[in-house]
Amino acid sequence: MSGSPGLPQLPVLSLAERDRRWGLLRDMMRRNDVECLLVPPAPVRYPADTYFTNDIPGSAVILPLESEPVAVQRGASVAGSWLQAQEWGEGSWIADMRFGPRAPAMVRVLEEMGLAESRIGTIGILSGPNLLPYGWTPQPMWAYLQKELPKATFIDVLDDFTGIWLVKSDEELALFRYVSQLAEQACQVMLDVTRPGVSEVEIYAAVLHEFHRHGAGMAHDLFVHSGPDNLSWDAPRWLYRAQPARVVQEGDMVLSEMMPTVGGLEAQVQMCVAVGDVHADFHRAAEVARESYEAGLEALRPGVKFGEVADAMAEPLQRAGAWHITPLIHSLTPLTMVGRVTRGTDASITDRFKQVDELPGTDLDVVLEPGMTFQLEPDAVFGRRQVNIGGNVIVTEDGHEELNSLPTHLRFTRT
Repeated sequence: MSGSPGLPQLPVLSLAERDRRWGLLRDMMRRNDVECLLVPPAPVRYPADTYFTNDIPGSAVILPLESEPVAVQRGASVAGSWLQAQEWGEGSWIADMRFGPRAPAMVRVLEEMGLAESRIGTIGILSGPNLLPYGWTPQPMWAYLQKELPKATFIDVLDDFTGIWLVKSDEELALFRYVSQLAEQACQVMLDVTRPGVSEVEIYAAVLHEFHRHGAGMAHDLFVHSGPDNLSWDAPRWLYRAQPARVVQEGDMVLSEMMPTVGGLEAQVQMCVAVGDVHADFHRAAEVARESYEAGLEALRPGVKFGEVADAMAEPLQRAGAWHITPLIHSLTPLTMVGRVTRGTDASITDRFKQVDELPGTDLDVVLEPGMTFQLEPDAVFGRRQVNIGGNVIVTEDGHEELNSLPTHLRFTRT
């Protein structure tokens, strides 16, 4: 794919990047005294298998300490895609790709390798990231593996793996910058199309078109929500319920979260657009959200604990009496470290349900290193009036590199 106005040439991941990753993973295996890694097929939100394969998501992967890895895909329907990638030299990293029911195939591969009675490092079986704390392996698959491999010893190495995954190489950072710039362009598209009389569907379609025409996928459905007091988050309700999309009106706030991915690298931005004259509380919330964002930038540097950055971002909200409904900061690829959620003086949403538990902060003691990538996404709410902004940041040797500017302020469209 060639570059386009505003975008550099699309970066690709080389065999040197493959060897770097596999080398780090094998060093991790030696530290944990395991003879292989077993990675069951991961959900798209946590594409651990693609870190090994640079290929179609959903593989089970067996990476031995000494010999070549094997990956198993779901069945014959995807074999042709892998074959073409191999024949056309498109960068598939694993030569031994197999197709069929993955649990029996994983057992068969371990037996072939003489590892059926070995110490096996697992990722996504015994634990998982914040949204999947028990891992992503279906119980029948795990039960089958235990039954067929009774003499194996399974060792959870997710934390060590996460530490490797969090720190990006130069090649990965080039791709992350590319995706972040693409997200910046999509924010401009959203700003251009948002106006009274336009439906949420039209905004959604325009933004997705910008991503798709550059070959980007989405780690999650695009979020688009509008209204003068709309606290909705996650996918638009009209995607999963038969109902018309809302039409934007004067005085609305239109909020979006975009999660484009290219080559397994995800970026995120939170674009917030005020339509015409909006309530004064939105201007107040925008000031607090921006102050939180700037506090995060100031705190983000090597040697600082992740939780310290989250606390620095929470302080402006606490001082202003704002509350928020989403994390203020989290890591990117993998999405594991989530900053503390705080209540303000008006915790209105907690009064409407029998249970509204805050998403707990995770891995708050992780010390930041150069090459880690984060999204700062401060969300400030007064009553029902919400402003959510945010963009992508890289930790550098001497501080940070900020990759987005348009979505890091409240933006306005005039009617």
